[in-house]
Amino acid sequence: MGWVKPPDATGVAPVDTLQLTIEAGTVLTTTLPASLSGTEVRRYRLIDGPPFSGVAGRTLAWPAADADPGTYEIVLVPDTDAPTDTLFVQVQVDADA
Repeated sequence: MGWVKPPDATGVAPVDTLQLTIEAGTVLTTTLPASLSGTEVRRYRLIDGPPFSGVAGRTLAWPAADADPGTYEIVLVPDTDAPTDTLFVQVQVDADA
């Protein structure tokens, strides 16, 4: 499964979206929401994301060492028998200073 790059023309984020910015060559580490649509989430499952991205519990990590500047989207769902919500994490990778 590869990573998804969202279309540049949308300009509108889906409802359950985190928007983060990092510099190229750094490691993204962030805690994901404890609930989605009012439902408690103890851990997430990665559906799609850039190479080497991963999730443990509610912690998302992605070493963006080789990522080109741009916007990347990581798709996660609550790790339950019947996930009903999707969490999108849009990561803006800026050129390193």
